[in-house]
Amino acid sequence: MPHRLRHFVFILFLGLGLQAGPIPALDPAVAARRVQAHATFLADDLMEGRGTGTRGYQLAAGYVAAQFARIGLEPGADHGSFLQPLRLLESTTDHEAGRLIVHHADSEDALTPINDMLAAPAPGDTVTQITAPAVFVGYGVQAPELGYDDLGGIDLTGKIAVILSGAPARFPSTQRAHYSSGRTKNDLLVARGAVGVVSILTPRDESRSPWAIVIASSRFPGMRLVATDGTVVGSHPQLRGRASVRHTAAHRLLVASGRTAEEIFATAERGEPQAFDLGVTLTVGGSAQLHPLACTNVLGWLPGTDPALAGEPIVVTGHLDHLGIGTAIDGDSIYNGAIDNAVGIGIILAMAEELAAGPRPARPVLFAALTAEEKGLLGAEHLANNPPARVQRFAANVNIDMPIFPAPVRDIVAWGEDHTTLGPMVHAAAARTGFTVSPDFMPEQTIFVRSDQYAFVRTGVPAIFIGTGQRSLDPGFDLAAAWNGFLRERYHKPNDDLSQPIDWPSTGAYTVFAHDFVRAIADDPVPPAWLPDDFFGGLYGRQQ
Repeated sequence: MPHRLRHFVFILFLGLGLQAGPIPALDPAVAARRVQAHATFLADDLMEGRGTGTRGYQLAAGYVAAQFARIGLEPGADHGSFLQPLRLLESTTDHEAGRLIVHHADSEDALTPINDMLAAPAPGDTVTQITAPAVFVGYGVQAPELGYDDLGGIDLTGKIAVILSGAPARFPSTQRAHYSSGRTKNDLLVARGAVGVVSILTPRDESRSPWAIVIASSRFPGMRLVATDGTVVGSHPQLRGRASVRHTAAHRLLVASGRTAEEIFATAERGEPQAFDLGVTLTVGGSAQLHPLACTNVLGWLPGTDPALAGEPIVVTGHLDHLGIGTAIDGDSIYNGAIDNAVGIGIILAMAEELAAGPRPARPVLFAALTAEEKGLLGAEHLANNPPARVQRFAANVNIDMPIFPAPVRDIVAWGEDHTTLGPMVHAAAARTGFTVSPDFMPEQTIFVRSDQYAFVRTGVPAIFIGTGQRSLDPGFDLAAAWNGFLRERYHKPNDDLSQPIDWPSTGAYTVFAHDFVRAIADDPVPPAWLPDDFFGGLYGRQQ
């Protein structure tokens, strides 16, 4: 550690012990100062973008652990530690070495790596090459409750499945979120005997996430959890060859099918199932370098007052990691992640400080700053499936990720509010603290399966994801345009840093709301529950 950094950290941590006397009651101005202080440290260049498993991440984890200790939380992990270790396998794909070749009659058509496609081995493999007949199966979705089946009577045994990204737009947002998931699709393809998968990005998906962004994201190493027996979790090793293809190259896979790319995209847009033999054989190959590494979640425990509820905490989560150091944009290679999610962690720390200072709630609260969200919700998956020994079951999960405050705002969105009894509670807390609750303003983005709460949902835990909405207190400010601008210009880019406009007073008001909401859940002797006939409750709720 450079001398300047050692000196800075020493002064910072020395200062943690200087506070004396009772902590004053929280007000929005105090909360805002706390959030700003935490976010300023966590989003500094010294954290090097908080990439999972990096020095910068571990420094940030040490900071959060020290804050948990300062405000009076107990170590939340086992063995008296604030740090919950997990094992990961990092995979860096050699994209230039990727191969996707279409064999038809006596001809071969090799798609160009990076320009046309990206190919890689299964997670955990260093090299692969597989040649097999190819079958097109639409979105790769079976949704019997919606009368939809792309696979029909198609035999995928020993074949490469060619699918479209996403799920039918006509699906309700809940089902579309679930069936768009790569994990859901791979589960189905493996069960049907496929040995490889090629995913074509649809024009709709590429309009939201251009191919250049896909390429830039692919430059960062991928990661997977490693189980205690050394196996790679959720890797679907049966799918030995994998590739993604941009929509402009889709016609080259259809050369012998009698269909055009425009036809299959139009059929998909109408929400009609489709499946047919492509009449070609594909070769999919790729290579990757593997690197085992260790990282940690940071867990702080606030005991409750009711002994009967001592083993059933609320778990409040936010991801501490971001993307680390990557491809330079305008000369900046540090992906600071100020909004995504240093501000969110600052809110959680400020909320935890108030809950620890005030009367204890009846139910315990576990505060979790999670790692590897950007790598596939891995820290959340590890915690959800490996809770600390004192946890009998998680009563509920409240997740805070990427709230944006470019202007004064007292409006929230609660993704997942319509799935559990947490919905009415979030509306009540908003009303008590001067907030409005807006509906999901980007249902096509399937947000509910894309942040850490979904790892808890998959284990049956009622969960909700609270973020900021699109109604500003300033009627002249277009908050919806600011949201879209952030996603287009700053999301997962180096300029998601502290130079962007952040209305800090709004972060304080948001913290007051989040504190009220979490306290209300923790004081209720009746735990949150899935609503009758809820889709996710039906899939996963019986696991609790």
